[in-house]
Amino acid sequence: MTELDASNEQPLPTPQAAEEFGFPISTPYDIQIEFMQRLFETLEKGDFGIFESPTGTGKSLSIICGALTWLTRHLNRPTEATPQKSTSDNKPDWVLSYENKLRENDDPTKAAAERYKAWELKVRREEAAIQQEKRRAARRVGAVSRKPTGHKRNASDGNNSDEDLIVDYGSDNELTDADQAQKLLAAYNSDSDEEDGKIPEEPSITKIIYASRTHSQLQQFVSEIKRTRFGKTIKCVVLGSRAQLCTNTAVRKACGSVQALNEKCTEMQQQKGTRCPQLPVQHLPMLDFKQAMQKVADIEDTVTEAQQRGVCAYYGARSCVRQAHVVALPYNMLLTQGARDALGVQLEGNVVIVDEAHNLVDTILASHSALLSQHTVALLLDLLQRYFKRFWQRLRGSNVVYIRQTIALLRALHKHLQAHAQATTDDVLVRGVNQFLHEARADHINVFKIDRYLKESKIGRKLNMFADRSTGTPGDDNKRTCMGSQTTHAHVDSASSSSVAPATAVAALETFIGCIGSPDRTGARVVVRRQQNPQNGEKYAEITYVLMDPSEAFGELRRQARAVVLAGGTMTPAADIVEQLLPKFGRLSRSDCTVRELHKLDPDNVRLFAWPHVVAPSHICAMVVEAGPTNTPLRFTFQDQQKQTSFRESGWALASLCNVVPGGVVVFFPSYSLLSRMLQEWRLCGIVERISKRKTLIAESTGNDGSSQDVLAKYVECVRKPGSLGAVLLSVVGGRLSEGINFSDDLGRAVVMIGLPFPSLASPELNERLAYYESIGKYQEQQSKSSDGSLAAAASKSHSMGPRARQLYESLCMRAVNQSIGRAIRHRGDYAAIVFFDLRYAESRISTKLPSWITGSHADQPVKRFKFGPAMAQIASFFKQDFKAL
Repeated sequence: MTELDASNEQPLPTPQAAEEFGFPISTPYDIQIEFMQRLFETLEKGDFGIFESPTGTGKSLSIICGALTWLTRHLNRPTEATPQKSTSDNKPDWVLSYENKLRENDDPTKAAAERYKAWELKVRREEAAIQQEKRRAARRVGAVSRKPTGHKRNASDGNNSDEDLIVDYGSDNELTDADQAQKLLAAYNSDSDEEDGKIPEEPSITKIIYASRTHSQLQQFVSEIKRTRFGKTIKCVVLGSRAQLCTNTAVRKACGSVQALNEKCTEMQQQKGTRCPQLPVQHLPMLDFKQAMQKVADIEDTVTEAQQRGVCAYYGARSCVRQAHVVALPYNMLLTQGARDALGVQLEGNVVIVDEAHNLVDTILASHSALLSQHTVALLLDLLQRYFKRFWQRLRGSNVVYIRQTIALLRALHKHLQAHAQATTDDVLVRGVNQFLHEARADHINVFKIDRYLKESKIGRKLNMFADRSTGTPGDDNKRTCMGSQTTHAHVDSASSSSVAPATAVAALETFIGCIGSPDRTGARVVVRRQQNPQNGEKYAEITYVLMDPSEAFGELRRQARAVVLAGGTMTPAADIVEQLLPKFGRLSRSDCTVRELHKLDPDNVRLFAWPHVVAPSHICAMVVEAGPTNTPLRFTFQDQQKQTSFRESGWALASLCNVVPGGVVVFFPSYSLLSRMLQEWRLCGIVERISKRKTLIAESTGNDGSSQDVLAKYVECVRKPGSLGAVLLSVVGGRLSEGINFSDDLGRAVVMIGLPFPSLASPELNERLAYYESIGKYQEQQSKSSDGSLAAAASKSHSMGPRARQLYESLCMRAVNQSIGRAIRHRGDYAAIVFFDLRYAESRISTKLPSWITGSHADQPVKRFKFGPAMAQIASFFKQDFKAL
């Protein structure tokens, strides 16, 4: 059953010509037309599709035109309840056909605009009524608060200025008349302006939710929309961080980091008298801003419109979500339910398209993992104890119980971390969540209830405010918050001397408790690791919650959205992506699913598409060089990386390659360590000098100070300098120059891969992930044999690298390789050589995981392998071709 089958929607026919898709280029590639058609069908049927189209094939335009053509027709589609031709209609068929065509091509915003206009008019009326009611309520509250009551506060309770620090979770029935009056007054004076539901909910429309990795990619996507006919008829908003969207110049200047900016923004919404002037209490200024945003707007457009109207662009962009046809956002903001709720992004009935999705699984795992250090636990324990000591007599209801339980949990965690930091046994311990809580002697504490309390009571905000007020002087509020406040007390262990802002610590606690408080924790591990402070040598410990199974998080996204599309230039190998996101067996629960949801979660219904490159096969020269100049095999396993002869062989082979390749040569290494050691050996034996006679040699460093951009700029300058023979760039797979960089034309006439970048098996997180992936297969076997149906039992029996784990291990490696070699050949007229300096690339288990535009149709041996001499001859012959004629 498809999404269409479960509704009264009449099916939409798939467009056949580029003109029907509004494609802005008169002569599109055949693969672009097919891409748009398959995308249209996937969205129409409500399916899950994985689309691989190499960089340079116009993937972004194909996504835009295919998706927005479907959206336009979907918003105007007739339903069975509104037939196109009535029996009482005496109009001829040609008139009805013409009217239907006009209806189909109509502006999709018209019907939605009428609903929005009616909503806006109601909001403006309600706004006026609310302001009048506020004035009346203030007078009533003043009268009530002057009545004498029997409740008196002790002097030790503090003054009324601390009222906003008191957690008031679930205690309304304990308030006196005076307390109720104070609460009513606070509600009407609240900066958040929660109007008890008087403001009606804004209407929403079906939308495309587009996610990519970086803001620069989102900006490029929005620019492409403006090139098409849709740029004049749809509304598009880009969601970003405060760093991109904050319009309060004073706060931006005062805050020296993104963390400080986030903390200051949150604080200015919590305290009276400090509200940001860019975030007005009334709705009208934001309505005027939204009216100006009835267009395709990128980050710069949003900021400009907000500045002109004196409103906040960060929250203004969120307010535009419900009426937008396209919502673009970084995909780390999409992948957790909490982030979606905070942004107001609803998936139900909408389409999700994730671009550059090759590392989506890793991003899901990272988004649902959490780190809690001994420093942070110590600060939180101290902060919560001081808060409780000060206010416990003024806390009512269950607040006292929950805060005491949270303190007990923090004490248990702190004691456990202290013991591990001082232990002389293993530096790293890996435990299941329940086992970890048992060993920390916290298994008697209900973390599920604590998790709910932290979320619903908003105590984190109270602690942030309390920490800020309890440090420094009152006149230092702005400076203290923007620099990142920090508490230091004698009873906090010395390890906590690291700069941990209270807001950051509270957020870390909420994230960690949210993870271990998850109802289903079989697909996760807790890693306790001993660390050492490099400054003073002091040892401390930290806890990492590691999610190993992304299926639950992705399954919820797939269950809610109408259709989900993952697109990228290097999605190969895709089989393990599907199996991790939608496993037939494992942690993904299907017990409470409807028939339609079961169809969505069935991995057999996933649509896989992969297209070749737009360049002719004659423009690509891919080969494995299996031996060096002295016929020494080129193989860079971990053991072979200790052999200096392998270093020299690859260096002399690279020097010879530079003699026959024009322009730039980009060389990728598995790690910075191997790059550094090989470069040192090349200098000693004269290889660097030999290469430099032909091309300038430039190496990427491990620096985090923006040096990679300097390296790239220098490389580009050397390649494009008049009279230059080119340059050689030494880079690292997974490094800053291996993704998102365009090495087109002379910048990448050859890409050389030295070795295979397998992830380090020294990582306990990786080992547990591989073991868990293997256990899913064992669980499937157990299910089919009706044996022990416990996934945990299967996982406990799988700690060696079995066949499934090895497949995943190799896929992680090859996905990184494919991303690196995709930096070259960026358009139809481009050409390059892809050279592998490791004979393992010729093995079928590796070569079959290379992209289809490299392997072609030779399934048994997709990449040719040569000895050194024949390889150089083949490459030299390749570059002698007249590529313009071809």
